[in-house]
Amino acid sequence: MNAKNDDEYVDAMRDFVALLHDGHTSFIPASDLRLNQAYLPFDLEDLDGRLFLKATSLDFEVPLGSELIEVEDQPALDYILEHFEKYVPVQTNPAHRSETVRQFLKDEKGKEITLKWLTPQGETLELKGCYEKSGSIYLNQLRASALSNKKALLHSSPYFVYEINKDLVYVEISTFVGQSFNLYENQVIPILDQYQGVIFDVRNNSGGNFTNALIILQSFSQAPIPPLYNLDSEFHSSWVPYGDDTNTIFYSGSDMNQKAMRMMKHEYYGANEEVETILEEMEVEPHPILTTQILDKPAVILTSQFSASATEMFAATAKLLDNFTLMGLTTYGAMGNNCRVNLSDGSAYSLSVNQSFSPDKQPFWNRGVQPDIEIWTSPEDLLMGEDTALNEAIAMLQNQIKERTGE
Repeated sequence: MNAKNDDEYVDAMRDFVALLHDGHTSFIPASDLRLNQAYLPFDLEDLDGRLFLKATSLDFEVPLGSELIEVEDQPALDYILEHFEKYVPVQTNPAHRSETVRQFLKDEKGKEITLKWLTPQGETLELKGCYEKSGSIYLNQLRASALSNKKALLHSSPYFVYEINKDLVYVEISTFVGQSFNLYENQVIPILDQYQGVIFDVRNNSGGNFTNALIILQSFSQAPIPPLYNLDSEFHSSWVPYGDDTNTIFYSGSDMNQKAMRMMKHEYYGANEEVETILEEMEVEPHPILTTQILDKPAVILTSQFSASATEMFAATAKLLDNFTLMGLTTYGAMGNNCRVNLSDGSAYSLSVNQSFSPDKQPFWNRGVQPDIEIWTSPEDLLMGEDTALNEAIAMLQNQIKERTGE
């Protein structure tokens, strides 16, 4: 109500939805709002809290691979968190930090900030940066060279398959949206069958239909795939005053008070019981059988802070199976069906309307799935175009194959 223009209104709504602490939440402004927003002429890579220049417009004067060390005379990450963290709903690290950096890259058109960089050659550069670009399209980019000289075996979205060497095959899965399980069974499995180890890359997969992930899991396991758990949340606005147990006027410890407390913690599912008790008493239907083809070989799944939703179900389930190893970074931490809430001005926001739990009953929400082996890209590999996690996966699989074959 106090917003003086459309930009202030949108910022207020971005701030609001972030309070929901839900990675599936975002504010979608109405198309007719007049927004004065633009992008910085560069993009950044978050390497465990250090920010490196990975892409720029052609006329940007800072060398690729330089580290952003200060913004407005503050340590770079401190400045970014102070000014942009309030707009980020997801709480899982490193997704929370990376999303905050993304927010920093877009702001008021024409706004200037002072930036200090440390170049790969050790030189310090200080210059002004301006939010001036209409979109985040960068023509000068650091590129990973790991697959540039590899034999392409299949380019049929969402599967991009390359031969690493005579023993190993790499499969990037860009999305689980749609129905790609028949493509996987008919075209991908015959390729994988020719190799002794497989790398699945879901680092940029934001989710979709779990059925597409299920067939992959089934193709690597003789045993049935353990089911996941979903609980439908309940919210009753009339209970909200009872949610404050520090105010004796509203909180008496009654049954409704206790239910309200669980609701405010996102743990109320129609019964005033601990989540662990509800999960223990649930009877979950087994997954349908999608394939009987079994690939008895080791596999690595590469994850990142951008692996989200159904991709997290895939990673969490694979972590419990013998043939899989998770490598990379903790996943996004947003799982569960989400609902779009339309507002009267044509804007909207979305939020999760249920909770999902892994087969071993661990929550995804703001926790994500931790890899078996955490691997960050090194600054040196970023500059050289090398994929640190992929190289580590190749080395580990080669050792596992030697152990299996004795060669």
